[in-house]
Amino acid sequence: MATVKELDATMTETATVTDFSISDMWEQLPRYTDEANKLGTSINSLYKATTLYYQQGLDTNEAMALGIETIKMARVANMDAALATDLMTAALRGFNMELNEMSAVRINDVYSELAAVTAADTDEIGIAISKTASIAHSANMEFETTAAFLS
Repeated sequence: MATVKELDATMTETATVTDFSISDMWEQLPRYTDEANKLGTSINSLYKATTLYYQQGLDTNEAMALGIETIKMARVANMDAALATDLMTAALRGFNMELNEMSAVRINDVYSELAAVTAADTDEIGIAISKTASIAHSANMEFETTAAFLS
């Protein structure tokens, strides 16, 4: 019962920041359930991740694609989905990347590769990027170069 209440609260939050109704969000439950099962995460985590992308003006397909990539990052790095969403958004926005699946995959690939070859964790790299992205981008540094230097 607590899980249903948490899910309903998250759907209500999503409906509040979008043009969706709560019933619209419940109608999307099969899609969210399917994707969450593929990712091995909770349905609520996926709803929360996509809500943050809805708040940035993305449509359902875009928000879902970015939410899925964000959850992948969270699962690989063993971090909270909300932190992963914040770090993904900081990299995307800080380096003025398109808010799409391709950019999110790029970030995941870079963070994973750097975490594998350095002593840094994905969350450490993401936090460092979140603090430096806009200034690095202003200095015409590439995302990959900045992430490598910070790692």
